[in-house]
Amino acid sequence: MQQEQALVLLITDNRRIKDLVVGAIESPAGHEYRIELSGTLDEALTSMPGQEPMVVLLDLNLPDSQGLSTYLMLQSWSEKIPVITLVGSQQEALGEKTIAKGAIEYINWQTATQELVARTLRYTTERTHTLKQLQASEAKYRELFESVVAGVFQTSPEGRFISANPALVRMLGYDTEEELLALDIPRDVYMYPEDRTNWRKAIDEDGKIRNAELVLRKKDGSKIVVLENSRAETDEQGRLIYFEGTLTDITETHEQSAQLSYDASHDPLTGVFNRREFEHRLQSLLDNIHVQPGPHAVCYMDLDRFKEINDNCGHVAGDELLRQVAEQLQSRVRHGDTLSRLGGDEFALILHDCGEEDAVRVAEGLRTMVEDLRFSWSGQIHTIGASIGIVPISPERRRLSEVMGAADAACYRAKDSGRNRVHLFIEDDTTALQRLGELGWVARVKQALQENRFHLAAQPIRPLADDADFFHYELLVRMLDEDGREIPPGAFFPAVERYNLSIRMDRWIIIKALAWLAEYNPLMNDNSKFFINLSADSIADIGFADSLSRQIGESGIPGEKLCFEISENIATENLSATNRFVSKLKGLGCEFALDNFGNGISSFAYLKNLAVDYVKIDGVFVRSMGDDDIDWQMVKSINEISHAMQKKTIAEHVESEKVIRKLQKLKLDFAQGYAISRPLPIDQIVPSK
Repeated sequence: MQQEQALVLLITDNRRIKDLVVGAIESPAGHEYRIELSGTLDEALTSMPGQEPMVVLLDLNLPDSQGLSTYLMLQSWSEKIPVITLVGSQQEALGEKTIAKGAIEYINWQTATQELVARTLRYTTERTHTLKQLQASEAKYRELFESVVAGVFQTSPEGRFISANPALVRMLGYDTEEELLALDIPRDVYMYPEDRTNWRKAIDEDGKIRNAELVLRKKDGSKIVVLENSRAETDEQGRLIYFEGTLTDITETHEQSAQLSYDASHDPLTGVFNRREFEHRLQSLLDNIHVQPGPHAVCYMDLDRFKEINDNCGHVAGDELLRQVAEQLQSRVRHGDTLSRLGGDEFALILHDCGEEDAVRVAEGLRTMVEDLRFSWSGQIHTIGASIGIVPISPERRRLSEVMGAADAACYRAKDSGRNRVHLFIEDDTTALQRLGELGWVARVKQALQENRFHLAAQPIRPLADDADFFHYELLVRMLDEDGREIPPGAFFPAVERYNLSIRMDRWIIIKALAWLAEYNPLMNDNSKFFINLSADSIADIGFADSLSRQIGESGIPGEKLCFEISENIATENLSATNRFVSKLKGLGCEFALDNFGNGISSFAYLKNLAVDYVKIDGVFVRSMGDDDIDWQMVKSINEISHAMQKKTIAEHVESEKVIRKLQKLKLDFAQGYAISRPLPIDQIVPSK
């Protein structure tokens, strides 16, 4: 069955514009469109109510209207139908103004090619289809929500029920409406009296309440959480008559939200706080250091010999060891202090109201406890140690990166001094900073770049479809020390990110990747793509996109072979810069992946505003989804919504065949992780000739 052609309404009397657009639509890339012409704005406005164009191409120089006002006459239509404005070479500023007013894009018709017009039409119509699908989905959800019978009420200004529907009677646990009418609402219905005081103040000021969460008391004394929408009804003189509104029981949703909040702040493996919550609490302490001068301290702990157990006994053993260590540490932490697993085998602790001597004493106690731990696995007893760095918190050290850098430096100093010991950072402890702290890493990274001691690794990304015969690859960077030993990225990347080396590192990776592809791409599968991570600094740098575009063009590598990864937190923190960057590179055929997706409260809200092709689902959900129903549901939801937006999905940190089977059942597109393959030296992925 032939697909119905999308209608394009072209409003112009300019012959060159007509030829340009008609040529684009008659080209192979534009065969799915049909065109209707209007020579004047008045003609278009007259004909539009009887048509349903998928997109409008609007010339801003018409016989009966010129300039911005031409678009403004169609502005109400642009809420339903995307409008692309057509401007001359001297009018691009005018095109920008129409975008600010709601136009989807503008085209310089004097320089545009038929291919550009066709590509812009295709992008616009695909976006429109996606938005309509989302709107339809939202409409279905709203219809379902509104069909639920809510509690409806009228109450007097004195706080008595005037009327209540059966749903409200049941919601509050009563048998009849008469029972509710006898209640004193502030005393008998509100769980917390201050909520009633705040409610009355808000409705007196605004005349209405919208989506307010309230905690109410049921007849049996139990708690119920409701969502209230209400308003004050007044007479012609503005005198209050009564209040009316609706209550929706959201107790279950509220409890689930509390659980999600817990999950967002805690490490799923050990149950202690995660890095995000730790940094949030530490930053809060630093921001209020003059109010709470302390003394306070931060301990940074790295487990000794953990990697040996993890490698020899497997990840399951390593995870169990981390759980036991966390349990032991938590048992020794005071109420009010913050214990966190930062990642891997690294833990951190905020000690409130704790001087240097006490901090050292606490750290020594924790070190001894870890040293005394006997870990039994497969009939063997294993022991580990802990290297701990301590940094006092003072008003002079206000930046989180400074505190963590000093703590990290002290921890490395403890390791360098023989491991399984405690080291206290002091202001003149320059040896720690120069040898193993961030300043030292900055110098080492720069030296390694000069001496070409970085190399590329590639981690396969496997398609989950049974008939797929190719792999994608994420390109990773590895650093060698002065003796040729590989240094974990986690050791030097914090310094790279915090001391303005990110762009330089990104450029090195791209140069090496393009050079490697120029030599080996002919041997690789045509469907394989190579994923390259980009830093926040590169995305924000005005000239980086242009420089990257030139490099790709000069390399001869098709843009379609490249996919650039942008972390979710980077994309959402600078949405406009990210979209500009993406738009620039997509013109070369490059694709984009949103990395670590799902770790933000507003992830879905941002996703539909980012023109990415792949969504890489955060490993915090994937790793345990084989046994955790909540993680499984999260992955399922992200996959379904991503597919609704025409985006492919990649599961990160896939570490078991069980998880692979579950991902295939959910119809995810790709999987990446140790269960697929560890990162390999890049030359090892080249097929044998």
